[in-house]
Amino acid sequence: MATFRFAGRVMPPSNEFTVEGSVTANWNDPIDPPISLVMSAALTIDKGVVEVLCESSLSGTENYEGHVHLRANDLANAVVGSYAFAKGMGLSVLLETVVKPDGVRYNIQECRPDLEALVTVLHSRQDGGINITAILPIILSDPTIFVALNDLVSSLTRVQEAPVKCGRAIDAIRHSMAPANDRKAGWIAMRDNLNITQSFLEFITEHSKGPRHGDVKSGTFITTRETVRRSWIVMNRFLEYKKRSDQRLPLPAFPFLS
Repeated sequence: MATFRFAGRVMPPSNEFTVEGSVTANWNDPIDPPISLVMSAALTIDKGVVEVLCESSLSGTENYEGHVHLRANDLANAVVGSYAFAKGMGLSVLLETVVKPDGVRYNIQECRPDLEALVTVLHSRQDGGINITAILPIILSDPTIFVALNDLVSSLTRVQEAPVKCGRAIDAIRHSMAPANDRKAGWIAMRDNLNITQSFLEFITEHSKGPRHGDVKSGTFITTRETVRRSWIVMNRFLEYKKRSDQRLPLPAFPFLS
């Protein structure tokens, strides 16, 4: 069994949050049938400092290690969330580092480099920074866009909520395209102005439908990643459209997505 040791903290920081003893959990998750992830985890919290020790049957690939992180995060958030619910408090957990089976401590970064390559509306500066001048007024002036953008970003840190957050972000863009609450007109405006086919959008909305209605078990790791990827593309095109003062995107630069 491969050992992963996660460390983090309760947020906002609290020196008073301590769990007596340890809390344990076990999983047997299908990853790529017939392969399954068999895993156990033990969590401790001492004065707001969180540690999760995981024993996993699988390691060595990004997806498997990502799944270990997902389950460690689930256990930590379930424990802290239960306490927060009982106390009526807004608390969460931030896992910051992990010691992997190779014995090396890594900083945890919720990062998908493949998504960065999809963003054209924000151009990187020579120093590696991002120039947000063009779109910041657009985001701040419309609460719908503000919430949609935050939904997408948070879909990377709360993987189980990603389909719901992506579906809500796409629906918010649809609403922004036709504020009169004409859903049909909004979808048509999205497709026409952003050069996106109905099937491309339906992949996102269909995979968010189950989780939106409480069925969080219907999705897979692969479909969730693709849902996030497509949602990133739609948001980028929408911001390009807004930056152009609501003018249809030129086909040569933004060909139809199907």
